[in-house]
Amino acid sequence: VSMQIKELEVEVGLPLFDRQRRALVINEAGRSMVGYAERMLALNAEAVAYARGHSLAGSVRLGISVDFEHTWLPRAMATFSRTHPRVVVELRVDRNSALERAIGKQELDVALILASSSAAGSAAKSTVPSAWIAARGFEWSGDSELPLLLMEPPCFFRTGAIQALDASGVPWRIAVTSPSLGGIWATASAGIGLTVRSAVNIPAGLQDVGARLGLPSLPKVVVKVIESDARSTSTRASLRRVLDGIVEELLDSTRSV
Repeated sequence: VSMQIKELEVEVGLPLFDRQRRALVINEAGRSMVGYAERMLALNAEAVAYARGHSLAGSVRLGISVDFEHTWLPRAMATFSRTHPRVVVELRVDRNSALERAIGKQELDVALILASSSAAGSAAKSTVPSAWIAARGFEWSGDSELPLLLMEPPCFFRTGAIQALDASGVPWRIAVTSPSLGGIWATASAGIGLTVRSAVNIPAGLQDVGARLGLPSLPKVVVKVIESDARSTSTRASLRRVLDGIVEELLDSTRSV
């Protein structure tokens, strides 16, 4: 490794590390090189995926949680369609619980969902924080009931929010209940109340207000890629690789912020 570092520094014509006693500390030039290296590796991975997927045809049934509809879904579809241009994707965007049921019934091939940490299982990719989400100007007096905007049960976000408030003695009331996440985001944007969802997928105009309002901490949730029990195909395996890569990349970028 030391020889490779020296060869790279000779080729670049600049030191990439500051030598501090026996330690090497990456400097500004080195950090710039890392950015280029990451882009080169990503391009190489895309080229390999394209070579693997270009000859594949047929269809694959993909489920995506509503929590990822406007964030991770566009990235997943763009990446997969670019590297697998002959594959038809039968897409279903739905609630996490509905997608899990569909996978169990073999109505979907693979799905990207969120789940409670207690139901993580071996398919868990990573844990992400939950957040109290409301409009930027939302205000609440601790003496009044906290207005909640919640999806209809079953919903582990709903359960986690109520349990956290009850355990902390915070009074609450349900102001809005909706079968769709779009309805929750719309009423949150209107300033009617606040909701609980993943902290890594907060829509524009809304923010995590938990710390500002002194609300209790919430349990983390798990990102999972799940597959049906039906026999795997090359197309399904390729889609699974794409989803795994996107999840790892986006979670890494979230942790670095």
